Amino acid sequence: MVARKKRSPGGGREPGRPQPGDAHAGAAGPSPRQAAGHLQSSSRPQTRGWPRAGAGSQARSLPRTGDRQAARARAGAPRQPGHPRTGARPAAARPAVYAVALIVLALPWFAAPAAGETRVQSELDTLATLMWNHSEDELGLMASSTGRIDFWSPRDPNVQGRLQLVAHLAQLGQFGDAADGAAPPASIALLSVPRASIRFRFPVTEQYTMRMTAGRDRVSWGIGSLFNAGDLIFGADGTEAADFTDPGTDDIRDETRWLVTPYFPVGDLGYLEAVALPPLPDLTVTFQEHRDALAQLLASGNGTGNDASGGNDAPESDDETSDPAGTGDTTPLQALEAPPISRTSAGARFHSAFGPLTVEPAYLYSGAEEAHYVALSLQGNLEADIYASARLRFDEETEDIATTLEEDSVITGGAFYTTTVGYNQSLSARLEGLVRPGAEWENIERRNAEYGLLLYPEIIWAPTRTLNVFARSIVSPIDRSAFIAGGVQWNVFQGFRMLAFGAAQAGDDTAIYGWDRPGGAAVSAGFSYRF
Repeated sequence: MVARKKRSPGGGREPGRPQPGDAHAGAAGPSPRQAAGHLQSSSRPQTRGWPRAGAGSQARSLPRTGDRQAARARAGAPRQPGHPRTGARPAAARPAVYAVALIVLALPWFAAPAAGETRVQSELDTLATLMWNHSEDELGLMASSTGRIDFWSPRDPNVQGRLQLVAHLAQLGQFGDAADGAAPPASIALLSVPRASIRFRFPVTEQYTMRMTAGRDRVSWGIGSLFNAGDLIFGADGTEAADFTDPGTDDIRDETRWLVTPYFPVGDLGYLEAVALPPLPDLTVTFQEHRDALAQLLASGNGTGNDASGGNDAPESDDETSDPAGTGDTTPLQALEAPPISRTSAGARFHSAFGPLTVEPAYLYSGAEEAHYVALSLQGNLEADIYASARLRFDEETEDIATTLEEDSVITGGAFYTTTVGYNQSLSARLEGLVRPGAEWENIERRNAEYGLLLYPEIIWAPTRTLNVFARSIVSPIDRSAFIAGGVQWNVFQGFRMLAFGAAQAGDDTAIYGWDRPGGAAVSAGFSYRF
């Protein structure tokens, strides 16, 4: 009898390990122990009686009288020493059995590297953009590419590491006449590391486990997509860091910081999360031919055209070279020195659900400002998701609570609704608002004004599973200006998308959004590929 080797469908991969449909994952196969058991059941020698196949079956039918050994020799059966009923293996089967045993023993050595591969996900966007310069009455051209590479550690229920690299490449055209001092064409390359973190579980007791994140990553406090007063870490107003071109996300903000966050589960529906924020600098390397051209691009406010803070609620500092918001942004010269530990920020939030209502109180001490922040966020559902947040700021100079409520408070709120329209179509709408009681409530005709009310409407329509049409806007009702963005995204096939979108600013030259800015109107088209 010759044992037949059965080929494992999984190529020796470890069982039980999740196998997503990415390029690095294979089909799960039987474990070495299971494979060995299967081979034993199909090729186990018969230890009782004569062999059941080949010439041995003839020997079993011989009469029990006479020279049994001679009859077996004539039939071609192998000679068995000792007791005639021991049923020894045929000699021809031994090399095959040894080879199978060797393969089974070697499977873990081959399966471990395959199952322990680092997962890599890459995404590349390339765009061509026409930008209208209203003051010069001419078009400008910009070509840009953005590459993102995510390195994920092998899947493990207890530890996960992530490293993200982002590269921005841009070729800027020329606005205006070079004789008038306009910036010449420039090539710009930015390389940043927005994420470099480790997340792991830490057993406190045999039945209680906490989680920890350490490194540079994102933590989302409060409730809100663009405006979120409960976000004490990155600020209530996210217009400067928002990405208005991607319709496939609920949160268009993606700021990250150096942090350490222990996470403690509390009951079935709650958790306590603490955070420590060291004042470490961003990891950004810049290569450009003309620094003036880069400054002109950045002055457009990340696509919003707002050349000032545009309502950024971070307080100002007396030290012009410092980082008043404590975000870790420093100049290259400052990055050479370690920031003082006194600029470290720390706080905590408690998140819990009480029936249909979600409640989240939070506290943060800002070492850069030497100030205290408290916030409260609420969320419920009444046909639509309705949420609101409020925050207050206190420092050593705070004396009058009424003045603090008016000048150092921020309130945000919003509603989100999604529904199905027609066959295989979906429609979602969002409206958010930001209120600063202590800001300007009359038009002061200044570009960098901080007004008391901003609105954020958004609508996304998916007529098919592969097509998304969206429109977003930031509206400043007090000075009657707005930033408007919209576009379409088509998933041609898995991982490959075609993009087209436009953005424009509506307002006069004294409003926070106006036509007379570089990029006051822009149209972009391009492609995105995730692989």
